[in-house]
Amino acid sequence: MRYYPILFLIHICLLQAGCNKETTKNANEPFEFYTIDFEQGFDTERQMFISEIADSVEYIELKTPDDVIITRIWDIKQLDSLLIIRSRRDAYIFHKNGQFIKQIGARGQGPGEYISLVDLEIDRKKKEIVITDTEKLLFCDLNGNFLRSQKRKPEIIYLGISDSVLWMGDIEDLANKYKAVAVSLDRLNDTLACIPNPMYGITKPPGSTSALSPYEIFFYYKNDLLYFKGSVSNDTIWKISGVHAEPYAFIDLGKYKLPLKYEPWYSSFENYVQNYDPYWSVLSVIEDDRYFYLFSNWKKIDQNRRSYAAFKYIVYDKKEQTVFSAKDKNDIGITDNIQGGPPIWPRWISNEYYMSAVESSELLEKTEAGEYTPSASLQELLSRIDEDSNDLIILCQRKK
Repeated sequence: MRYYPILFLIHICLLQAGCNKETTKNANEPFEFYTIDFEQGFDTERQMFISEIADSVEYIELKTPDDVIITRIWDIKQLDSLLIIRSRRDAYIFHKNGQFIKQIGARGQGPGEYISLVDLEIDRKKKEIVITDTEKLLFCDLNGNFLRSQKRKPEIIYLGISDSVLWMGDIEDLANKYKAVAVSLDRLNDTLACIPNPMYGITKPPGSTSALSPYEIFFYYKNDLLYFKGSVSNDTIWKISGVHAEPYAFIDLGKYKLPLKYEPWYSSFENYVQNYDPYWSVLSVIEDDRYFYLFSNWKKIDQNRRSYAAFKYIVYDKKEQTVFSAKDKNDIGITDNIQGGPPIWPRWISNEYYMSAVESSELLEKTEAGEYTPSASLQELLSRIDEDSNDLIILCQRKK
């Protein structure tokens, strides 16, 4: 069953009218909306070269103290000449040349400490780093020094900031319990505005499960503007400015759209296991002025709870209004024809760089197996690292 954007927009606008009283816009401001045909992109493969979007590619070795190991990088944010790197456990400040500066906070229950680092964001206007902990938000200055904390609603954990307005996204397991999939909050945790939840009020059966991924990105930025994609079951991208939010893009998954009755937050585990096979989901989106980059996956969980996954990198060209899967000769992703390394996929984006990360051990192993033809500079870096080295950061200088 396909969704038709006009009917979809009418439905969303009606929902939003009851959810947000502060969405009036300038009548002369153009309405921008994209429809991305995922099914077409899935079935159309094309080799894309990193030189099409970037002027240079640089692999950054993270130089850390002996007691700090950086693996499983979940997020990278650029702040002028600094990189804020969040791993599965902690967050750190590096110079963009890889030089270690400091760890942000620490695990614990004292002032400035967190039980679990769930998410991290930068308020560029107030010059603060904001960390989501299990029950509170921590605020630090841009040097990582603790400033203050405030309690947060436990059911909303993912963080985005627009013009110093704090937005937080709901988790999929609670998708039918709340009227909003994202809310903007003031410093007292009062709701300023929200993005409506079309699943609100749907009764789900007992024994339902949930499926969250470290690759999921709820919020992203383009040219310093905030956008909300939300959980994997959400196929709408919202554009956010302060407390205002409006539909911006629709991902038409076509035959790959997972029916509601099989979605992980709604379905029983057995139902999910038996019926997920034909369907795909979009874990994250980033965007530049020319392209959308959709990171999508297929996932299967067997009765023993073993997980199997496959991935597709979908690119939507706004100028040509075409969509395709980026495929290297023997792998998926954008071919690195600058450094000769593995195919690149921009997991994060700043105004200056497309950013990604790769495990040192994996890069060494596949280079030794002859899968890559590294440049002289990349070969020199590989000669300095071993399989126990920190993950490498890939910075692709965006074309101007």
